[in-house]
Formats: sequence, structure tokens, C-alpha cells
Amino acid sequence: MVRRESSVGATQPGPAGLACSMDTSTLAQRERHAMADLMLEVGPDAPTLCKGWTAYDLAAHLWVREADPVGAVGIAVPPLAGVTEARIAKAKKQHPFAELVGMVRSGPPKVSWARPMDAVANTLEYLVHHEDVRRGADASIAAREMSAEDDAEIMDRLRQVAMLQLGRRGVRTVLVDAKTGRKVEAGQGGVVTVTGTPTELALYAFGREAAAHVEVLGPLAPAGPDD
Repeated sequence: MVRRESSVGATQPGPAGLACSMDTSTLAQRERHAMADLMLEVGPDAPTLCKGWTAYDLAAHLWVREADPVGAVGIAVPPLAGVTEARIAKAKKQHPFAELVGMVRSGPPKVSWARPMDAVANTLEYLVHHEDVRRGADASIAAREMSAEDDAEIMDRLRQVAMLQLGRRGVRTVLVDAKTGRKVEAGQGGVVTVTGTPTELALYAFGREAAAHVEVLGPLAPAGPDD
């Protein structure tokens, strides 16, 4: 199958009220657009690395996260996860797959919490979810080559979220960029050293250990959250 050209940098029409003028040169936006392209290519029923979720489910999750304040609460507050699941189901019922993907591609609404925080909140979010779609049918698919600038930004973002993603695993996790040797560390206990490219380290940190192309040395660490 021939992969479609990415629409990064193009002006994207969107439903009324959506922000369509966000800077598509950022890594967060490039990953968003590339993921949307791939979702349309593989279709709504394509598997993802998110256990039990199809591409349609993932698109609905991303829309609820950015555009539905009620539904988004359950993502951050696990006891309210049922609310989020109901809002995801509602989004799928109200919007056909291609329309929902277009809404995600267009970016958060102007009043969304995510709009002013796009780089901070969405760089790793969309990087990882893009890979969720890429590797959904084959977790062993080859890693992508990223630019040195993108790799550096991924490591910067990993440093910001390291304690949240790695701090409660009962070990001290040391993420090592295989290209530069740069390290990000978090947690307490026996040392687990994880070496790979920044994208693969992000997958590991966000609970995709089985799909991440990394070398792990040290005591077995519990799997991270798959979100």
C-alpha cells in the first residue's frame, strides 16, 4: 500500500468553532497531522497499541481529551473513567470516522485547555499515539528516523514527564539516548537502564515496552500505564 503524502504545512478546513490556524511546523502538530493521515489510510477498525482500542476509538479519545471538558476529567481522575468512556462512545455515535479524524487534525477548539499548551501537552501525546497506529498491526515495525532537533525536543519533553511516567515503578529508570548519550532519570530503587532512540524511549516510558525497540538492563520493572 502506498502511504499518502502528509498534509503537514497545509491549511486544513475544520468544523465551525475549531482552531485551524495552529503552527503546523511544531513537532506536536506534525505528529498530529501524520497520525491523522495514517488513521485515514488504515481505517476505523485498524488495531492500535492501546489495548482493545481501534483507530476509531483512539480518534474519539483524542477528541474528548481536547474538546470535551466533562469527558476529559475521567482521563486524569481514574474513578471517573466511566464518564470518559461514555463520552468517547457518544463522539463515535455522533461523528463518522473520517469526520472525527478531521476534527482531531484541526486541533483543539479555541476555548480548549490544550490550545495554549500544545507543545507541552501534546508533543509526546501525539508522538506516542502516532506510533500506536503505526505499530497496531505489527509491533515489530521498524523505528522511524527523526531529526536531531526532534530527538532533542523529545528528550526535553521526557524530562518534564519522567517522574509522572516512571516515578512509581519501584525502580530507578535511566533513559539513555542511544545517539547522544543524554539521560533522563526518575524513580527510586534498583537501576534499570533503557537505551534507544528518543521515540523508542517515549514508547517505553508511556507503557509500550513490548513495542519499543530498546535495550533494557537491570531488574525487571513493572509495566507502565498504557494511555
